[in-house]
Amino acid sequence: MEEPKMPANPNAISDLAADAHQITFSYHSWRARITATNDHILRFTVTATDEFPTHPNIPAAPEVVKHADATVATGGSGQEYREPIVVNGATMPLTLNGNHFGLGQYTVTITDGALTVNRADQLILRQSLPQLVSAAAATADADSDVSTAHWTSRISTTAHAHYFGGGTQNGIVTLNDRLIQIKNENRWTLGGVSSPVPFYWSTTGYGVLINSYTPGEYDFSNPRAAYLMHEDATFDAYFILADTASGLIHGYHELTGAPAILPRFAFYPAHFNAYNRDCWVEVTPESTAAVQFEDNKWYKEYQPVNPETFNTGYRPGTITVAGLTLIPNVYGDGQVEFVHPDADGNPQTAIHESLNGEHDYQFSARAVIDRYRAAGFPLGWILPNDGYGAGYGQTSTFAGDLANLAQFAGYAKAQGVTTGLWTQKTVAPKDPAKPQKAERDLHAEIAAGVRALKTDVAWIGEGYTFGVNATASAARELQAVNARPAIVTLDGWAGSQRNALIWSGDQSGSNWRNIKSHIGTYLSTGLSGNPNVASDVDGIYAGSDPLVQTRDLQWKAFTPTFFAMDGWGETAKRLGLEHGEPFTSINRAYLEYHSSIVPFLYSLATTARNTGAPIMRPTWWLEANDYTLGDDLNDQLLIGSTFLLAPITGTYQPEANGNDVRPALYLPYGDWTDFWTGKEYTGGRTIADFPAPLGQTPLFVRAGSLVPRTAPHLTPDEMPAERILEYYPGYDESHFTVYTDDGVTPAYQDGAQAQTQIDARTDDDDTVHITIHKTTGTFAGQELRQPTTIFIACPTEPGYSVVQMNGEIINVPKRFGLRAHDPFAAMRTETGFTIEIPAMMINANDLEIEVQL
Repeated sequence: MEEPKMPANPNAISDLAADAHQITFSYHSWRARITATNDHILRFTVTATDEFPTHPNIPAAPEVVKHADATVATGGSGQEYREPIVVNGATMPLTLNGNHFGLGQYTVTITDGALTVNRADQLILRQSLPQLVSAAAATADADSDVSTAHWTSRISTTAHAHYFGGGTQNGIVTLNDRLIQIKNENRWTLGGVSSPVPFYWSTTGYGVLINSYTPGEYDFSNPRAAYLMHEDATFDAYFILADTASGLIHGYHELTGAPAILPRFAFYPAHFNAYNRDCWVEVTPESTAAVQFEDNKWYKEYQPVNPETFNTGYRPGTITVAGLTLIPNVYGDGQVEFVHPDADGNPQTAIHESLNGEHDYQFSARAVIDRYRAAGFPLGWILPNDGYGAGYGQTSTFAGDLANLAQFAGYAKAQGVTTGLWTQKTVAPKDPAKPQKAERDLHAEIAAGVRALKTDVAWIGEGYTFGVNATASAARELQAVNARPAIVTLDGWAGSQRNALIWSGDQSGSNWRNIKSHIGTYLSTGLSGNPNVASDVDGIYAGSDPLVQTRDLQWKAFTPTFFAMDGWGETAKRLGLEHGEPFTSINRAYLEYHSSIVPFLYSLATTARNTGAPIMRPTWWLEANDYTLGDDLNDQLLIGSTFLLAPITGTYQPEANGNDVRPALYLPYGDWTDFWTGKEYTGGRTIADFPAPLGQTPLFVRAGSLVPRTAPHLTPDEMPAERILEYYPGYDESHFTVYTDDGVTPAYQDGAQAQTQIDARTDDDDTVHITIHKTTGTFAGQELRQPTTIFIACPTEPGYSVVQMNGEIINVPKRFGLRAHDPFAAMRTETGFTIEIPAMMINANDLEIEVQL
């Protein structure tokens, strides 16, 4: 009797063959190809057709989820492949030896049903060969959750894997035990996805980039394996192999492009609002959302009924002034009392705001710039809006309005502030030769002085290729005039980091939960390959609680970029200027300090571009274990490997004066110094009930840290040509590279950049050694003659000190005590030793400092 035959394995490998730069085989009835970009990146493609793809597939008609936001994707739609995900098309020769081949220090093995990568005897990953599902098969499968063509795959690894990436997964850092969406959700609160990236990586040494613009879903509920799905008929993935997190992220950059270094002005606070559209009416101080102006009167903001504002009918609080129907920007509890009502109870007059203050100057965008300067609040850029019915002029023609924009941009530039615009819809007129009023013409706007852009959800809300295409197109327009792009976006994808800064989206202020969620948002975005991420201080809506606003700004002041999103809240949003004392002084101090650490943040941005290490990092970056890699520390973060911030994200033991206590924080291994008091702590432990007076967010500096600074200032144009270096002694050798360039043009991409290497160590006998090497590299406008101030944190006056320039001892002023010109002088008691070296040529002189503590 003949025994029954076993069914054939559909995943059995056949036709395995090697060409100079590729390995091919078949399984099922599908064709597979493996190529290598370099010795640590390989590409694996599977297709059911006769040809391998030449570019990533795109979704035909992606679902646009609006979440009751009528503006989403109303200003543009349509998926079109214009920008690649992968910009590195290099391949290297591969030599097949039986069923395996070498890739640098790795061995890749192809067997029936699986692709395996090992390093020596260590498993890095084992991928079950991808399964392609046709549209017909998906439709016929009643149990399938996907009704379109798609593929699935399982990638397993060793035990104790931790997973990260996936793009801007709001508030979410670690992916373990989660099912995440790689799709555009237009949901900007905790758990929402606002800028997905089809890239994840594992602490076991591999990362995966899916070369597709299609929606996907990644399941990390099994710590030993990831289950992947994309709505794509073709499987096309890159496997990135590296020992470290920064190496894996840098591998993503090798494929998709290095992250942009933003122009210098983008490292300063920004103010966004919609001028030129709204009207103000005088009300009593007790009225909801009343704002006090320079004339000491109180006013409330209203919008005209206009389809572009998505206000097309009656809303609570609607009024009529001189025949114009107006609705309140903020209704609140509806309590409004007009100062000069007519017989019907409506205001008799309404004042139309403007960019240049042709009338009623205090209601102009110019007045905002003046307001920041008068208060001593640093400001780098302003977006007076074009979109949602705002425009940028009140003339009858596009040319007249453009001239108004140019006049405003010129005024702002004279004050050291850069002008940008929002985008609600396409930025090109229907007829480029005859642009009409209310149309956009980005080319003309750039000629008028615009240097920044915010791609709003009404324009790019469809996401996928649309967002990437929009930011790339805008970047080219700016680069055409030798301007470095500053593009704020959401609804991004893989490759967005080449041109854009990711914005977290709209949230409400006066909400402690959003502070905590933003920390996770920043970390997830950086770990997904985009170090440039920002959000609104205290949200766009609500925001009447000065305590929440101040606590939010306190930690964001240590990040590169943040915004005051004004015009939609219960009060004016001016980075704390609106709240009065003591909040105004506290916010001012943090903003001033932020301006002083721009050299530090700018250098971290360059390091992120060069190495993959994010600017904002999770705690485990310095100490990785199951605890730090988990969810418990998502409310604290590192800035570089220097500062550890444990912000106040809620009330715990609040006092009437705003003081509070942080329930707990964790210090990674090593020695740490309290930024405020100079008290030293040993890491590797949790500290409970840490005090946080109103002016002091919990903040620590790692021993050995070098912090390059400059003196506080108001605008980028006013940055002093003065080097300040702070050193927190530590027994391990420390190194920091300070990067500088012109901060304005894209010339840094061609090497027009200067570097200053700084080394430091503290010997066992507490002798500090610091070397500031001569600056190398050049760029246009470089300031080579600069004074240098060095501050060494220490509790007592040193025994002796020696300063040498090029090996010769020089006599310079020295003193022990508090820092000079410290914005935090009223809050900080830490002492140190200051050395002041007069101006010298930084490219011709090495400095060596020795101090006995």
